[in-house]
Amino acid sequence: MVAIVVPENYGAVVAVALGAIPVLSFIHGAIVSSLRKDAKVPYPHTYATVEQCKSNAKAEQFNCAQRAHANYLENAPQTMLFTLFAGLKYPHLATAIGASWLFFRTLYLYGYVYSGKPQGKGRMLGGGFWLSQGALWALSVFGVAKDMISF
Repeated sequence: MVAIVVPENYGAVVAVALGAIPVLSFIHGAIVSSLRKDAKVPYPHTYATVEQCKSNAKAEQFNCAQRAHANYLENAPQTMLFTLFAGLKYPHLATAIGASWLFFRTLYLYGYVYSGKPQGKGRMLGGGFWLSQGALWALSVFGVAKDMISF
């Protein structure tokens, strides 16, 4: 049997990983849903066509929101896991880095959807999320996992 002892202040880690990250995902979904009607993209279609985007700026904005959300969904699960795992040894640092990831992901969403830059290039505003995600990975692997593996 393996016992996992969590630090006394692990609640903040859980609040970021299992609270704030899913809430931002919900916000992403709400933005996509709010743009769908004006984009004239009916269900079950995921994206507007190139032709639709040429004739309707809202279709392009919808595509940007949809892609921002998809990218979020591609990265959120591992970030949640890394935050929870790194928080076992570094709860304050994991919470802070997880919060910075959320900050950059919010900038990414805003830049992608609302900046008006062509081809969603406004997303670069929040590109720092990669650094936060990498830092959480490094803490998980080199800070926590190395202590758990014995040769």
